Amino acid sequence: MGFRFDPEDRGFVDDPYPTYKLLRDAHPVYLHEPSGFTIVTRNEDVTRILNDFETFSSSRGNTLVDSPLRVGKTLGTTDPPRHDELRRVVMKGFTPARIQSMQPAIERDVERLLHDVGGRRECDFMADISRPILYGALGRMLGLDGDAARRAAELSRDLFHAGTGAMGPVSKPGVMEEVFAVLGRQLERRRKDRSDDLFSFLLEAQEAGAPLSDAEILGNMSTVLLAGNASIGHYFSNLIHALWKNPDERRKLLADPTKLDAAVNEAVRWDTSTQAFARHTTKEIALHGVTIPGNSRLAVCYGSANRDERVIADPDRFDIDRGKTRHFGFGSGPHICLGAPTARAMMRTIMTPLLPALGEYELDIAGAERVAHLMVRGFYKLTIRW
Repeated sequence: MGFRFDPEDRGFVDDPYPTYKLLRDAHPVYLHEPSGFTIVTRNEDVTRILNDFETFSSSRGNTLVDSPLRVGKTLGTTDPPRHDELRRVVMKGFTPARIQSMQPAIERDVERLLHDVGGRRECDFMADISRPILYGALGRMLGLDGDAARRAAELSRDLFHAGTGAMGPVSKPGVMEEVFAVLGRQLERRRKDRSDDLFSFLLEAQEAGAPLSDAEILGNMSTVLLAGNASIGHYFSNLIHALWKNPDERRKLLADPTKLDAAVNEAVRWDTSTQAFARHTTKEIALHGVTIPGNSRLAVCYGSANRDERVIADPDRFDIDRGKTRHFGFGSGPHICLGAPTARAMMRTIMTPLLPALGEYELDIAGAERVAHLMVRGFYKLTIRW
């Protein structure tokens, strides 16, 4: 029997990288017949796809099964030139000053949480540390009030955990509609009462003549909320896991905290939370002898490309002294992650006090619950002891 890729296989969910290598070596362009997606895994091909929007378009959505509420309205679901117009407006809300202004509140959240869990010496890293810190930061960035922030957190918690399969929608039916309803109420609130948050900033830009509709404001703020939770939240746990699995690198970092930025960058390459995104072909193309028809849906596997030994030396080794390496932890091309500087700053602010407080921590991997979706790698539950 020939090779059959099963993204729901437990072994793949726990460790996809051996399967990615097999795909890269023997099936670099693989048609997953149950979903209809063509899976692309080599670094050189991912580079080409992400930088050729005319052939590999995002305009039908960048998640495997995207929501009509988002498609054509967000940075991730538009192509240039409209993408570039939106990006010029939205990126002005992610200034270094705005990112820096978040850091004191994040530091207070970390200090409070360490106080709350410190005496227990054990907790669920996701429920007790990761989500509270992240939801607090994203809520403040969006300007969500208490009730809205709590509801947004509840809705975000179940992303990629909908029981719809490893290549299905990111949420259960109705969840995305409720997310947009929560954000829509916030938009109307900020239309009347401005503050120092992204909604207020985008409304002011809109009133000043920026080409930005209300639907596009809501779509892009849903990306901040949902992608922030899915990407940064799961990446946080992946970083903790990477340092636990590689204790010599963890001790190296504890001995020299100036290596923290390098550790963050290596972890986002070695075990990125954003494992894949979708594109569709605008015309027939040939790749590695395989003809891909026009209007085909592609799953572009960042996680595989980040471990491609054709481009990256000894890619399975986690090495915080690796130095600059071209990877796709934050994407590439026109759709390179707008929030990458925010994510890096957040990890730096969180990990600086957290890592020495946890010290020689242990993780209960046997009892952990992992995300089981091709797009995202991370944990829903992860017990940590220190």
